[in-house]
Amino acid sequence: MITESLRPVTYDMRHEPPKLYAWDVWARDGGRGGVTDDREAAIRNVHEALRGLKTGASGKVRYVALAPDGTAAYVDLRTVGEARRDEATGAVIWRAG
Repeated sequence: MITESLRPVTYDMRHEPPKLYAWDVWARDGGRGGVTDDREAAIRNVHEALRGLKTGASGKVRYVALAPDGTAAYVDLRTVGEARRDEATGAVIWRAG
């Protein structure tokens, strides 16, 4: 179980907002995801989740920001990378965003 995304992220609003990375993995039977302030952890979470799923699963890491209207939502700023579990080999293949 991946629990890193459960760690609360706080910051002083007088300074630059934190860099946040949302990660999602989709498979035929469901998916998983989370948000972290650690880019490498987000990439690792997607990679490890895909390795544990059947071929055909895919995932994405996005650089996000907290919604400016104060709602509990994230705004996508850009895609960091996308990955998929290759049908033929079972390997996790990444493409930069």
